[in-house]
Amino acid sequence: MSNEILSVLKKIETSGFKAYVIGGFVRDKLLGKSSYDVDIATDATPQDLVKIFSDKEFKDFKYGNISFKDKKYSFDITTFRKDYSYVSKRKPSKIDYVKTLEEDIVRRDFTINAIAMDKDCNIIDLVGGRADLKKKVLRTILDSDAKIKEDALRILRAVRFSTVLGFRLDDRLKKSIISNKDILKDLSFSRKKEELDKIFNSPNKRRGIKLIKKLNLVEALQLKNIDNVLRTNYPEGMWATITEANYPFNKHEQGVIKRVNMLMNEDINSNLTLYKYDLYVINIVCDLKRLNKAKITKKYNLLPIKSKKDIDIKAEDIIAIIGDNSSALGAVYDDLVRKILLLELVNEKDKIKAYLKYKYL
Repeated sequence: MSNEILSVLKKIETSGFKAYVIGGFVRDKLLGKSSYDVDIATDATPQDLVKIFSDKEFKDFKYGNISFKDKKYSFDITTFRKDYSYVSKRKPSKIDYVKTLEEDIVRRDFTINAIAMDKDCNIIDLVGGRADLKKKVLRTILDSDAKIKEDALRILRAVRFSTVLGFRLDDRLKKSIISNKDILKDLSFSRKKEELDKIFNSPNKRRGIKLIKKLNLVEALQLKNIDNVLRTNYPEGMWATITEANYPFNKHEQGVIKRVNMLMNEDINSNLTLYKYDLYVINIVCDLKRLNKAKITKKYNLLPIKSKKDIDIKAEDIIAIIGDNSSALGAVYDDLVRKILLLELVNEKDKIKAYLKYKYL
């Protein structure tokens, strides 16, 4: 255990409370993987924690936890608690703080995420998580049907862990997901996208796509053409053709997705088409259409111009020929772009001038 993590645990314990590292950090450590997100469970209340870590700047302070960053680690410290009936298939209607780790563990989702570790690196495994790690199986704590119905996000978390870790789903968990798949429609698109992004960007994404289809989740997630995710490693490219639902994208992502879908319906071998798009979008479409990316990239790089700024004549030179008619300037530039891209006009100032004089004088 690193000195940074040990220091946080000791700081809580010297204040008179219990503290354990739990969840993904312990799971990854037992799997021989590096992790920098550290979840800590404690009987200290959030008010106690605020006092204990008064020197920290908190990123979060809600739902019985505090979060802060310390050097290379991100800490999320949560008070032992008991959850009551969930609302909106996502959040507990209320929570009560409890005093023991044993009471806290039963509220968690999967056995492999409920393994704890104390400051001396002793492993506390109360639900068979370590055995499930060895068997590479994902299993819920207590009844799988109840766990899935409590929180719809657990469906996608199950797919994500299976994808990233290469674990199989326990038969009861698999059955519960299939029978409750429609509750995904009640989950916000932003939460669904967070999990799907992790699945799509995993080196094992093929496994994830296969599992989404096998569990009949495609319709509930409002996806289509999901196999297109396998054709590209560009994030926007993965999303461009698989959904028309209200998944949240920032302005840049929206722009890329819109241009990808436009280019999908155009002749990518045309100079006129390539001129309208940047190489990032072109590469995505090459992936999605399984085109020769090297060939198309070479064709793009050989374009005589890539923007109007590349045309070898200034606006004042054009006006001197066609007259002071600024409203016509845009049409003239469009004409020059077309002629140059079709290789009907060489992009040299003297030749452009000669063409303009021939056409407009």
